[in-house]
Amino acid sequence: MAALSFNEFAKQLVRLRLVEIDELQQCLSGLPAALKTTDGLLDALERRSLLTTYQTNKLRKSETDGLVLGNSKLLYRNGSGSFARVFRAVSLDSGDMVGVKVLRKRWTDDPEAVAQFHREAKLLKPLVHPNIVPIFEIGAEADWHFFTMEFIVGGNLADMIKIRGALEPADATRVTLGIAEGLKYALAKGISHRDLKKSNVLLATNGQAKLVDFGLAADEALQPGGKKKRAQRSLDYATLEDNTGAAPNDPRSDLYFLGTIYFELLAGVPPYPRARTREERQQFNRHWNAKPIESIMPGLPHSVAEVVNRLMHLNPGSRYQRPEEAVNELRQTLETLGTSSDDERYPSEDAPSKIVEDSEPTVMFVENRPEQQQLLREFFTSRGFRVLLLGDLQRALNRLESSPPDCLVMMGGSIGAELLSGFTESIKRVQGRPIAQVAVLSKEQSGWLGRLETSVSDTARVLGHPIVLGDLKREIEDALAARNGAQR
Repeated sequence: MAALSFNEFAKQLVRLRLVEIDELQQCLSGLPAALKTTDGLLDALERRSLLTTYQTNKLRKSETDGLVLGNSKLLYRNGSGSFARVFRAVSLDSGDMVGVKVLRKRWTDDPEAVAQFHREAKLLKPLVHPNIVPIFEIGAEADWHFFTMEFIVGGNLADMIKIRGALEPADATRVTLGIAEGLKYALAKGISHRDLKKSNVLLATNGQAKLVDFGLAADEALQPGGKKKRAQRSLDYATLEDNTGAAPNDPRSDLYFLGTIYFELLAGVPPYPRARTREERQQFNRHWNAKPIESIMPGLPHSVAEVVNRLMHLNPGSRYQRPEEAVNELRQTLETLGTSSDDERYPSEDAPSKIVEDSEPTVMFVENRPEQQQLLREFFTSRGFRVLLLGDLQRALNRLESSPPDCLVMMGGSIGAELLSGFTESIKRVQGRPIAQVAVLSKEQSGWLGRLETSVSDTARVLGHPIVLGDLKREIEDALAARNGAQR
């Protein structure tokens, strides 16, 4: 940053297409002379929501490459895996929100990994179906490899289940049907998913399931010389197939994992323990010891349980043999549940379904610092939460009576000494009501950890310093899960 003068830096922002010239001029006209520094300008642009915290953090470190890729301006990171990262971005042509998947730097010097990344994008781009996230632009700039896709507001099934828990049988069946429809269409084009799991199914605001992140690149691991690169991406598939006599890339493997998703949508818990290590994922007895869904949900309609059990049959020959068979069975199941399976079940984007409404909890933050407000809003909104920001603690406590959120988060660095009494008061006010509470202590408040009482409430959490937003998200989800458990 020091290498550029203030005027040069301002021109660079326009040249990089991060801001428009008129936006910059308006910002500069209201900027006091004492704040006409690169940091002062970045602060002002962020306050006006012309730049995001992600962008300003990169600019402060002189990391300007990759802020704009192709015709997309990256706003902030939305997800991250070992192979690629996904960003929320805005199209510079249309102004629409898009997702941008970017190959991680650790792989850019590996020709095989780069080829796999582009191969996946090129194979998926021709797929046009309501239950598959479409891919738009595929590109490479210097050592940045990326492709753009539709940005789905609503979050993935893993987050939804963690926050909300089980769905009603009709809703669970409808979501599963959407996934099966996407698998059916893809297989008709000669493509199987190969990495079907809850985090790779997004739920749009109209309740429509959409497949993302096909495991197509993992097919390379089945060929000589490719095993070392990406085999772990389909490790769950390999464990299943190696122990059931199925051929690699058997389409019926997708149907098995579709069954595990259906199971968890119905029961709120997975059919077998989650594996935390590579070694655990290689243990076939996890699948062998999976409990029948009737043992967890004895009152489940027989037609629903029958579909789950057939999808999850360990013998591939006893499963549905193609996604089309599963689609037909799921449609019939919806009819027995008294619900239509027509595509009209998906309302317009501005009319969120009940599933998504229930899965997007409202989190009210007590925070009065503009920068922190912006950071909280961007991070939690992009991850499927409705965010409400209040700067006054008493107003927030009053809202618990009049318009209660699903979760109240009190930021100690903003509230100060009032946090002690405010947290105690919030616990009293929500007794017997499904509202989670989280207190986040600042560095100066670290000694208060034992002074804030949480034992009287299963839905209360106190977090000490230091804490990152990912940790805060997990604590909020845990508090919401405890709340949901208490409701049931």
